[in-house]
Amino acid sequence: MDDITDALEGIELTPEAKKPVPEVEFIGDVNRAKELDDTVRLAILQVLRTGIEDTKTTTTKDPETGDTIIRQKEVIRKAMSVVEIVKKSEELEHIECVTKNQVYHHLPKLIEAGFVIKLGTVTTGKRTTDYYRRTADGFVLVTGVLSAADEKMLRRKSKYMVEKMFQHFDIQLTKEEMKKFIELKLEAFKVELAARKEIVKKIKSDIADKEVLDLYDFLLQTYAFGSQEYIDIHRRIRELIFK
Repeated sequence: MDDITDALEGIELTPEAKKPVPEVEFIGDVNRAKELDDTVRLAILQVLRTGIEDTKTTTTKDPETGDTIIRQKEVIRKAMSVVEIVKKSEELEHIECVTKNQVYHHLPKLIEAGFVIKLGTVTTGKRTTDYYRRTADGFVLVTGVLSAADEKMLRRKSKYMVEKMFQHFDIQLTKEEMKKFIELKLEAFKVELAARKEIVKKIKSDIADKEVLDLYDFLLQTYAFGSQEYIDIHRRIRELIFK
C-alpha cells in the first residue's frame, strides 16, 4: 500500500485500511455535518490532510547484475499518530493547536462519524503506536449550513491568507481593512454554500481526479456569480486589495 512508509514498517493494518481513499466526499447529511461543528475536530482533520514528512524505501534487483538497489525518497505521510497530530498542529499557523487529551477525546467521534479511520498499529518492543488517517482526501459540506466551528476556521484561514499576501506581494491592508477582508470572505463563502447544493445535484459520477475537481470549483464559482450579492462582495474585496 502507498500508505506504508518507513515509519510504518511492520504495521498491522485494520480491515478499514484496505479500502481505497476517495479524492473527495460530499457531506450532505446535516447530522453528520454537525459532528464537525467543533474547532478541535476540524483542526485534527486539517492536520491529517496536511500530513507529515517521512521517507519510503524501495528495494529492487538490477536485471543485469542481480545487485540489490535500494532507493529512498521523501514523501508526505497522511497517516499519523496522536503525538504527531499534536506536534503538527503546533507548526501550522492557520489552525488551532490541539492537546493530546483533546485528540484522544475527539478521534473516536470522528471515527464514528466516518471522517477518520484507524489505519493500524506499529509495535516496537513493548510499545505500540496507533496511526489514523482521513476517509477522504477532501470533505465538501453541501448542507448549506455554516457552523460556528466552520466560521472560526474560515476567519483564521482568511487572516493567514492576508498575512501571506503581505509576505509575497506589494499589498498592504490596515487592521480595519484586514478585518473587513475577513468579513467579506465569510460572506462570499456563505453564498458558495448555497451554490454547492445546486452543483452537487448535477454530478453524474464519482469525482476522483484533480481535473474533475477543478471543473467542480469552476462550476461552483460560475453558479455563485449568478448572485449579484456575490459579485458585489468580490468587487469590494478587489477595491480593498487594489486600492
